[in-house]
Amino acid sequence: MKINLNNWSSRLLSLLLATDILFIALHIIYKTTKLTSNSSFSLEMDRGYPEVFQYIKEYWIALLFLFLALKNHVSVYAAWSLLFFYLLLDDYFQIHEIGGKIISDKLNFPAIFNLRSVDLGELLVSTSVSLFFLILIAITYRFSNSRAKQVSKYMITLLFLLAFFGIVTDMAHIMLESLSIKLLNDFMGLLEDGGEHLVMTLIAWFVFSLFDSSSDNPISKLKFPNAATKLRRDIDL
Repeated sequence: MKINLNNWSSRLLSLLLATDILFIALHIIYKTTKLTSNSSFSLEMDRGYPEVFQYIKEYWIALLFLFLALKNHVSVYAAWSLLFFYLLLDDYFQIHEIGGKIISDKLNFPAIFNLRSVDLGELLVSTSVSLFFLILIAITYRFSNSRAKQVSKYMITLLFLLAFFGIVTDMAHIMLESLSIKLLNDFMGLLEDGGEHLVMTLIAWFVFSLFDSSSDNPISKLKFPNAATKLRRDIDL
């Protein structure tokens, strides 16, 4: 895959990826060496430097989708904006962690597959919120134009990729912690949080490109044999 760096949105992608890679490298240095003891460099640290960068990306995405909704009068963009504003609030205020603890205390889930009651509570909260937003997006999708519908199809793919790292990999990490293999635990933590950061960067790049120009889109700049023409035909951004 070859990316054309002549447009500013692709340069932005390069900068975002470079920052993600820097944070991943600092995380590895923190975990494997004694060069720094500052836990704020860890990808797993709540409100650490990498997570603050993630907040910024989520805020940009939510804000740009809001602008797109207002500019184009498209309701599905407003639904996407609400989703990313929620993700920002969830990351900062730990909504699913707090909600999961409250639910687990009340329902007292039995532990299964090394998942604690609180882990199952968090999974229930995350699943319920995900279903709510998917239903909201599906409803607003029906009343949107063809361009917004195609945008939403690509966003759904990226959203499921984000959920894979944020939910599936997270649960797998918890299940494997009982093995007490430090290298494995460190790898799973890196895969989970590093994957989330990289996917959020792709989403930010995509939405920035949508907002930049109706004729300049990230997909048309990707050089695939026979694929670019098809994608340009499928989506007119």
